[in-house]
Amino acid sequence: MGAALRMLSRRALSEGEIRDKLSDRGFASAQAEAAIRRLRELGLVDDRKLCAQLARSYRESRRYGPVKISWTLRARRFPPDLVEEVLKGSSSEEDEVAAAMAALRKKFRGEIPSGRQGAAKAYRFLAMRGFLPETCRRAIGGPGRDIQEGED
Repeated sequence: MGAALRMLSRRALSEGEIRDKLSDRGFASAQAEAAIRRLRELGLVDDRKLCAQLARSYRESRRYGPVKISWTLRARRFPPDLVEEVLKGSSSEEDEVAAAMAALRKKFRGEIPSGRQGAAKAYRFLAMRGFLPETCRRAIGGPGRDIQEGED
């Protein structure tokens, strides 16, 4: 329990991260589970709340798309079903497009480079940030800037 509390004093961790770190330090799985159960009872660990908080932070601060958010949360050892549930309930399609547009404004200082190459560069940037293809097209789109299916 002491080792788990020291870990949590540095930053918020998921149950999976705590379990892995305790295992790496040589604690038996029964000891790790007991510590996690006690931390849950004390309200010091709440995967659902932390997962939702991180998803919101990744979208708003880092301007990640849903694919990258999902990957990042799973890397933080959240259960896959919890990650999917949080992502489905945390934003709408319009929110995703708005986040993608904000990422483009920040990257390109308000103006996407002109021409087809500029649109392709913006698309690649958004795809690397974890946005879905349709979201990328909608964020880049506008008068004369639409990328049609199969052209990306």
